[in-house]
Amino acid sequence: MWKMIKFVLLMILLGFSILGATFVDSELVVLDDDDSNATVSCDNNQYFLSSDGVFPGWNPKAKHPCTIERLSMENFEKRFDLQGGLPPLFPTPLVITDVPRDRNQRLRDLTSSDSILKNFPSNFTVTLSSSNSFSEHRRTIPFVQYLEEVATNVMTPDQKSNETWYFFGETFSKEWKKLLQHYILPPCQACQRDEQDTWVALSFGIGNSGSGVSWHIHGPGFSESIHGRKHWVLQQHEPEFHPDQTSYNWMYYNYSHLPESDRPLECTLNPGEMIYFPDMWWHATINLDDYTAFISTFTQEHLYVKQN
Repeated sequence: MWKMIKFVLLMILLGFSILGATFVDSELVVLDDDDSNATVSCDNNQYFLSSDGVFPGWNPKAKHPCTIERLSMENFEKRFDLQGGLPPLFPTPLVITDVPRDRNQRLRDLTSSDSILKNFPSNFTVTLSSSNSFSEHRRTIPFVQYLEEVATNVMTPDQKSNETWYFFGETFSKEWKKLLQHYILPPCQACQRDEQDTWVALSFGIGNSGSGVSWHIHGPGFSESIHGRKHWVLQQHEPEFHPDQTSYNWMYYNYSHLPESDRPLECTLNPGEMIYFPDMWWHATINLDDYTAFISTFTQEHLYVKQN
């Protein structure tokens, strides 16, 4: 056992990457080992020796660092209120904290795990997408079935994202619009409602601990955690990842090998907190708690700038 620990430490010091899992021709390959309990700490990372090999670990339910600028709602308003909210195409991510609890309390009450089904007919269905970078696969199931899967299915870092299902984004029916009308939009200049949905598109999602969407890229907007905690990682340049690698897998294997200087920006959103994600920044998300519900506001900031 001690020989194995010394070997791990030596490999790290020499700068080698110890891969507990890798994708080869789109297949997930893991190493085998007999020792299932030992741990060793090195360079502030935990390395786990398990039946699946020598892995760097990342626990969704742990407390994680935040390297993104955080502003309390009070300080945010002092800084941006005279401008009418966050200016369009703000260049960097920003997390808004200490939001008054009653700000979206109505939506929070309606979307709790005990209450959300009351907003829909008994036979209401939801469309799930694969949680890989492309979200190209679809699966439609009863909403109650999905919530049961969220409550009972345990996510592991070795699942492939093109084989896991996730509810987020396809919330444009009249039932969802009726529910989401209770949402108070983030404080940004382009965050305006009209009958044509010119400026914003709202997307609601629910997932369990370890679920999320792998690295992807799109236009700017906000995301707010309504129930549970949600972890974000962001960077401007394209990261190294496999399209069918879950965000949990990437954090568990890839992130832990990165020197701190090479790690993406990251932060955990607590309930009521929101993040601004800039235009065309790469990002991935990981839900941390067993029932995590959230809403994203996709903004038309380029159009707003053009027309204003």
